[in-house]
Amino acid sequence: MEKNSRDKKLLYLQEFIGLEIHMNKFIHQTPTQKLAEQILKEGFEFENHLMHTTDQVSGFDLVELNYFLMIRRDYGQFTIVIVIADELIDYLIQIIKNTNIHYSEILSKTLPICNSEDTPFYTLPEQFIKGYFNQNTLERIFNSKFDPHYRPPTIIENFEILKKSQ
Repeated sequence: MEKNSRDKKLLYLQEFIGLEIHMNKFIHQTPTQKLAEQILKEGFEFENHLMHTTDQVSGFDLVELNYFLMIRRDYGQFTIVIVIADELIDYLIQIIKNTNIHYSEILSKTLPICNSEDTPFYTLPEQFIKGYFNQNTLERIFNSKFDPHYRPPTIIENFEILKKSQ
């Protein structure tokens, strides 16, 4: 890809991720538009904790964005953008303090589902999915349900169940 088209792609993605402060931003690559659409509708399934399958980005640094797009290019051309408000994460951290629980585990819209290797899988509510970016066409698909301040009703129940299993 020539420099100008790469720069344009990075600027479009940066604009889509947003330059807001007080927001935690993550990206995840997926291979098909069908899967990207499914994540928009149903939420983002992740293993162990959110950072296991996403990359946290500032949204400000084009070098950082380019780096993650380059090292994750084999995972697909569709970039899922996830945004969670700092105030919500601060609230969750207060709930889980003095435990080994990660905030993303109690943010899940479902209780953990374990696979055959006993690895827990969680589902981040679709409200945290800002949308997805097609790296080839530069199309940005916005999620109409997006709300980075959303507080799932399952937070306390998830915490109580996870705390008992420690």
